[in-house]
Amino acid sequence: MSGIDTTGPDLRIGADSRFEHAWPLIAAWAAHLAAIIGREQPTEHVAVFVAGDTGLRLAAQVWGAGEDTGEVVAGEWLVPFDESVSGRVFRTGLAALCVDVAMDPDFRPFPGVRTRSSLTVPIGPPGAVVAVINVESPLVSSFSIRDYERLSERALTAYATFPLAAST
Repeated sequence: MSGIDTTGPDLRIGADSRFEHAWPLIAAWAAHLAAIIGREQPTEHVAVFVAGDTGLRLAAQVWGAGEDTGEVVAGEWLVPFDESVSGRVFRTGLAALCVDVAMDPDFRPFPGVRTRSSLTVPIGPPGAVVAVINVESPLVSSFSIRDYERLSERALTAYATFPLAAST
């Protein structure tokens, strides 16, 4: 869990205040998930976003290709629900494979990351997505159907272990 600020701002999922103090549990869950995926995809940047009040909040990340500029901080970095690939995946519940991110008008780069392709999958079924896994590569067409299948399996397991599942 190194590098993850679990004392960051309170996180709410939707407008439900019962999740207000769950950030440490969510950050630990996300850090574990990001670490597993990071080992499987060692040259890619891995990020786990969880729905907050105003967008998707970065809960954990593992840096792959690129440079950590210190600007992207877990617990603080937000991606909007609209006009972002991760937001689109969250809203629709459908995975997104960007073979070349230059071709997707919703792509928003992280500072320091040299992204050319990405794979983003929802954690949860359409209408009940709780988070999003985003993996980015510095190479065009970097991801295969096997990567999609592996990431989808991780998302299914992650959904089953989401810290707030028992209280939702």
